[in-house]
Amino acid sequence: MPDLLRFPEDPRYPFDRRRQTLAAILSLVLFTAFPGLGQTGTKKSSKPEPKKEAEIKEELTLKNGDRLTGKLLNSTGTEIKFKSDLAGEVTVAWENVKELKSKREFAIIPKDVKDAKNNALVNEGAIKIGEKGILVYPTPTAKPEIGAAPAESEVKSGISSTQVVAAKKVPISTIAFVVDDATYQKEIHEKIHWTSGWDGYINTGTTMIFSTQNSYLFQVSSALKRTVPTVSWLNPRLRTTVNFTLSAGETTQPDTPTTITNIFHADAERDEYFSPRGYYLQMVSFDHNYAQGLVLQQNYGAGVGATLFKQENSEFDTTIDLHYENQQFNATADVSQLSLHLIGSSLTEAYTRKWDKITFDEKILADIAFNDVSAFSASGTSSVRMPVYKNLGFEVSVIDNLLNNPQVGYKKNSFQFSTGFSLSLH
Repeated sequence: MPDLLRFPEDPRYPFDRRRQTLAAILSLVLFTAFPGLGQTGTKKSSKPEPKKEAEIKEELTLKNGDRLTGKLLNSTGTEIKFKSDLAGEVTVAWENVKELKSKREFAIIPKDVKDAKNNALVNEGAIKIGEKGILVYPTPTAKPEIGAAPAESEVKSGISSTQVVAAKKVPISTIAFVVDDATYQKEIHEKIHWTSGWDGYINTGTTMIFSTQNSYLFQVSSALKRTVPTVSWLNPRLRTTVNFTLSAGETTQPDTPTTITNIFHADAERDEYFSPRGYYLQMVSFDHNYAQGLVLQQNYGAGVGATLFKQENSEFDTTIDLHYENQQFNATADVSQLSLHLIGSSLTEAYTRKWDKITFDEKILADIAFNDVSAFSASGTSSVRMPVYKNLGFEVSVIDNLLNNPQVGYKKNSFQFSTGFSLSLH
């Protein structure tokens, strides 16, 4: 039977068979040496998955016998913050702690250290917390050369060089902060970019009515704050705050003049610390209040401030400045008084308090003009924010503005009460 699949040989190409045989051998070698060439693209990569970091397990024992397993977050000279696997984040007073065991390294910052960045004055190493203090096992800085023989003392005792270093006992009364060493090293060496470190919230609310009267009111506010560094156990260097509030609305009714509400305030302040509690400041602010006939009030000044007390959940600041102020009013009275150029000073106090996840903010400002005593103004704000879901919260706020020299037909006082939802940045 003739072979129907055999192609006739061309006498012009006497080496066709040899080429076909050679191609077949090369194909077999390629598929044997590189098996991946014949596989489809849906096969998963054979690269090993990255290893997960070992889970931190530390044990905190209380004097009453209770034991918590989890992770030490941080500590001060009076209390310990511990994240338990079952109880969540808990705060325990030092006097109730019997022992804490940990294999991690920590940095113990003393109270008498003015600059915690000076790590020569900060104890670092593995720790064991007891009732009266902390035992710190420093990690040796000098490492033996590769292939070098161990010291004679180590050979006889059979212990490693890390165990030879004597532990140092740090009394509780001298401790300011305890933080894990990885966080400590990151904070003292990290370069802060201008976009990092911001915190704050944005709040908004609106009301609309459609009936015999048609009205709407829209309110939005924001408070942004940037502190460098971002941790409380390092001395502050810079602080920047930016605040904005807008209330705009309109009420209309047939055969009745339209009522307009338009109030906004914006300010910014930059603080540069010359000590842990004292700072220089530069400020700017803008105000517009249609309800008081004020077209624009603008302040530009500089001054000094002080943080009178600061704790983890509360802070109280006072400032005083010297500024130039310009007030512009609607043309409803004496033309000579529509624009005032003033030199004055502002006195402010600001207080912040946190109860778990609820935050209370309060600020009072008094603005005095030296060259026109009647051009006096003041403002007071307070707000309470509480979480609703993740970064979404509910806010209640009060704003009271006093302008001592409004134009004819306007009241001196402007009061706002608002509620709305807020979105926190962190």
